[in-house]
Amino acid sequence: MLAGAILSLFSAFSFSVNAILVRRGIASAGATASQGAFITVLLGVPFGLLAVAITGQLFNFDEISMNGYLMLALAGIVHFAFGRYCNYRAIGAVGAARAGPIQAVTVPYSVGMAVLLLDEKLTPLMLLAITLILLAPAVMIERTTMSFGSKGSSETGEIELRQLEGYSFALLAAVAYGTSPLLIRAVVEDSTRTAAIGTFAAYFGASALLVATLAIPTRRELMGTINLRYMRLFGGAGLAVFLAQLLRFFALSIADVVVVNPLQRLVNVFTLLLSYAVNRSIEKINFRVVLSVIISLLGSGLLILAAINS
Repeated sequence: MLAGAILSLFSAFSFSVNAILVRRGIASAGATASQGAFITVLLGVPFGLLAVAITGQLFNFDEISMNGYLMLALAGIVHFAFGRYCNYRAIGAVGAARAGPIQAVTVPYSVGMAVLLLDEKLTPLMLLAITLILLAPAVMIERTTMSFGSKGSSETGEIELRQLEGYSFALLAAVAYGTSPLLIRAVVEDSTRTAAIGTFAAYFGASALLVATLAIPTRRELMGTINLRYMRLFGGAGLAVFLAQLLRFFALSIADVVVVNPLQRLVNVFTLLLSYAVNRSIEKINFRVVLSVIISLLGSGLLILAAINS
């Protein structure tokens, strides 16, 4: 269980690197959430095949049933195609530092479903930790009118927050991100021999769906506007998020969803620090955001303690 918790922390850091690169790509390079999701998901296929080869799992494909591959493909579509698009829309609207804490609602959703469907156990300490993680987003929301305002900064030079758009899409991403671990855990439970294969299969399923959407003319036109500047930023984001997903698959293969998913909320801490260091000019970071992250960190710390004692 402890090894799964450690893998979750490294996964969270990789997710934060992805978030700040996506924020810069959308805010500075003028890319769209749809383009970012398309690039990063498709890059996951060759990265996934490489990971299968490096981990020595090339000859383990027969250890997963056809139903298992269908579940992994569904997990990929839910998480990578739908969830990632919603996440990138949220990052574009309110910034990476703010989008993360809102997605903490994925914790009670995935934990509750894991307890109901996978017969996992929830201890009182875990419950306290999850409660703290859930309180964090409420601290951060600005008491101002939320709107779907125009992209970019306002005329005064201040960074505009499109809170309704950002927080709505963050919640949708949270539902997707809370569903996929249940499908993954059901297939790769207690087997690190197929974790890399599971990552590859999920990316392949999501990529197949995205490629199929190119049959829509407007979709082809949008993807045709992708330029080299997008590729540099989203290429780096694609590698970072693939590593994060690979580590998450390995974590879910040896640890319960009630441990892995809440711990990944530490991405908020890493994203806050990296956003301040790299994206300070395009992020609106204030005391509310910092306090929200601190509360989330406290909850995650308690969850680590619960994992060590379990």
